[in-house]
This record gives sequence, C-alpha cells and structure tokens, in this order.
Amino acid sequence: MTSLIEQGIIFEKEGRYKEAIAEYEKAALEEPKNIGPLIKKANLLEEVGDFENALKSFNAAILLNSQDTEALSLRGDVLVSLKRYDEAIIDFSKAISINHKDINSYYNRGLAYAIIDQNEKALQDLTTAIQLDPMHGAAYNNRGLLFYKLSDYQSAILDFTQAIKVRTGFACSFTHRGSVYEKLGKTKTAIEDYTQGLNINPTDATALFFRGTLYFSLNENDKGLKDFELLIKTAPHDNHFRELALQKTEALNT
Repeated sequence: MTSLIEQGIIFEKEGRYKEAIAEYEKAALEEPKNIGPLIKKANLLEEVGDFENALKSFNAAILLNSQDTEALSLRGDVLVSLKRYDEAIIDFSKAISINHKDINSYYNRGLAYAIIDQNEKALQDLTTAIQLDPMHGAAYNNRGLLFYKLSDYQSAILDFTQAIKVRTGFACSFTHRGSVYEKLGKTKTAIEDYTQGLNINPTDATALFFRGTLYFSLNENDKGLKDFELLIKTAPHDNHFRELALQKTEALNT
C-alpha cells in the first residue's frame, strides 16, 4: 500500500503540485511528531515560489526539532528568497554550529553575506565550502564573482577556470571569465569565452549581450547585430538584456 508521503512524491513527479501538497499535509496530520512531511511540503512550496507558506512549514518542522540542520539550512534559503538576510544568516549559522561540516550552510551563508556586502565573511564561507568539497563548482563560480566585485581579477579568473574544470557544461562560468578578460582588455580571449558559453547554451541572454556588445565596440556590427537579434528572439520579454538589445537595434535602424 502506498503511503501518503509516497503518494505525494508520485504527484510531485507528475507535476500535480497541489495534490502533492495535500498528501504531505495529510501525512503531517497522521504523524504529528514527524518533520519529514513538513519538510517535503515546505520544499515543494518553495519550488513553486510560495515562500511565505514554505516558511510556515519550515517553522513548524523546526518547532518539532530545533536541531535539525537540514530544516534550518532550508529555512535559511527561504528567508534569503524573502530578502530577510539577517535571519537567514542566523539559521545557517545555527546549522553550522550543530554540524561544522555542513557544506550547504557555509555556501548559502556566504551568498547571503555577499548580498549584504559583508565581503570578507562571504569569502571566508565560500572558501570553507570549497575546502570541504573541492568539486563545488557553484562555490568557485560565486567566489569568482565576489573577487570580480572586489577588483581582484586574477583570483576571479582562477576561480571561474576551476568552476569550469569541476563542473563540465557550466556555461555561465565561461561568460563570467570572459567578462573579466574583457575588463582586462583581452578582447579576443573574452570573445572565445563568450563563444564557449554559447556553445553550451546557445540562447544564454547574458553571453549573447556581452559578446554582441563587444562586437559592436570592435566595429564588427554584423556579428553584434546577429547576437542581439537572437537575444531578442529567445529571451523572456522582461529580460533586462533583451530590452537593452532592442534599444540598440532600434537605434541602428533609425
């Protein structure tokens, strides 16, 4: 016989999210001391963007077990989504105090610190995440972004390069590294990196905009226009780079 949790998982895999949530709620009522259904429900609510109700479910789970590092770390993620960064950092910090090898909490606390410009703390946490997991591509990538923000371009290049090595097919690290090379005036290398990223994801809006803009600055207008036209065609209408590309192409046509 299929349990309520198992049925919820089946519904979730089928994309029947409301039904999955209902099954998790039933499971939580059936097992009021079990935080598992509450975490399942909260994760799904977060996935569909209902952060307030996800937070309520995580709160209920943590009331049952305040030492559960998974629930604390996941609630921290939701608090970040709600831009409640100080509270998120408290949750990540508590999870770390319980488990000093909690890679996700170090990583996510680092991201939260970076958002509020506590850059040294962000660097420290992302570095710890990398020390605990040398294959953590996202940590290398985000530490690279932080180094770029701090104008430490050589360190940024090293981190983006490492992100590419440990996470094959990670297009955005090529784009980020390309932007550093462009900043350093290495335009040929920058274009090569943007192109590498686009070979992985041919409609990546950021790479198309960066490469197109660089082409225009080099007076290679045909190539720039080709990138911008693809960007306009494929990016969501509310994409910032799409709007800038539209303005550029309209200016060229007047």
